Amino acid sequence: MLITLTRTGGIIPITKQAETEVDWTDKEMKELIKLVKDEEGPGQKRDATGYELKYEGETVPINLEKVPPCYKHVFEDLKDKMKVVKK
Repeated sequence: MLITLTRTGGIIPITKQAETEVDWTDKEMKELIKLVKDEEGPGQKRDATGYELKYEGETVPINLEKVPPCYKHVFEDLKDKMKVVKK
């Protein structure tokens, strides 16, 4: 399954993105989304940064602080590979 991590906002509001192929089952993905889904989003905080996870056509706002240890390395790798997306 191809997943895409998108970062938006920040002091200089830019959008960055990275994607990778993972071998997670649908069940694993649903459980992960339950754990990391960010119900509040970045909100209206000045210079707030938000992350979204896209998989199989669905996009979900996530909180990277809630990522379980067994998935941390995937998200850290994605953050390291992020590139600016031109609009």
